[in-house]
Amino acid sequence: MVGMRFLTSFTLLMLTCLLPGCGGPTGPVGSQSQVSGTVTNDGKPVTLDSQVVFYNSEKGLTLAGTLDSLGKYSLTPADPKVGVPSGRYQVCIKPPVAAVIQMDPSSPEYAKMMQGGDSGTPASTAIDIPEKFSDVKTSGLVFEVKEGPNTYDFDLSKL
Repeated sequence: MVGMRFLTSFTLLMLTCLLPGCGGPTGPVGSQSQVSGTVTNDGKPVTLDSQVVFYNSEKGLTLAGTLDSLGKYSLTPADPKVGVPSGRYQVCIKPPVAAVIQMDPSSPEYAKMMQGGDSGTPASTAIDIPEKFSDVKTSGLVFEVKEGPNTYDFDLSKL
């Protein structure tokens, strides 16, 4: 009986020592970069909730950050363990996606929409983002991300 208790205690002790190593690395892997900045047009912040999108064709990687009311953003990596990989990125600014409005088919608004009076979807209010900046192919914006903190501020009216 004493031998069985010892064997059970020893087995539990060994499992306790081995289990913490099963999850793989818990800290950052490789070089870490952070990217943040401000997007303005004529010195004023562009539309709230617009997206700054960074695209790296070599890595097939797309990262985005959402603009706050001051026009500030910070890229959010898909995997925080990897961070934002260094490299050359094409950049674009996309206006916020209009919310889908659901309507009751018996409502007057629905009837108006069906008669062509209203689309039912609010138009984008991002008139402060020139259309050329909404696509990485036409924006002309390129940024080289280096290891460590990176700041990318730009005023669309000066580009």
